[in-house]
Amino acid sequence: MKVLMVSDVYFPRVNGVSTSIQTFRKELAALGVRVGLVCPEYPAAADAEEDVRRVPARAVPRDPEDRLMRRRALSDTLDSASADGWDLVHVQTPFLAHYAGLAFARRLGIPCVATYHTLFEA
Repeated sequence: MKVLMVSDVYFPRVNGVSTSIQTFRKELAALGVRVGLVCPEYPAAADAEEDVRRVPARAVPRDPEDRLMRRRALSDTLDSASADGWDLVHVQTPFLAHYAGLAFARRLGIPCVATYHTLFEA
């Protein structure tokens, strides 16, 4: 099975979403599942990871730690990922990644699941 995760955040941004994605990827890989990830690029570039595609992103006003992926670049990155034969899209955040990941899954005719890791109401 091949799962493509799409997220508005990942390391080097340290938070619960990044940690959750890393844990999912590690544990699913141990079960033989290929897990790719599409996420923002950060100025303090992390080391390249297998199956991680970084999307050009800009700073979020009044939020120095987060990045906003460029919509067109995200779309282009997902288009280039379509050739990899993904079986499922797993969206990790409810922002731009959510809409782009859902549209990508619909375009390919594959299932999409979404999990969120933050209690925004709190």
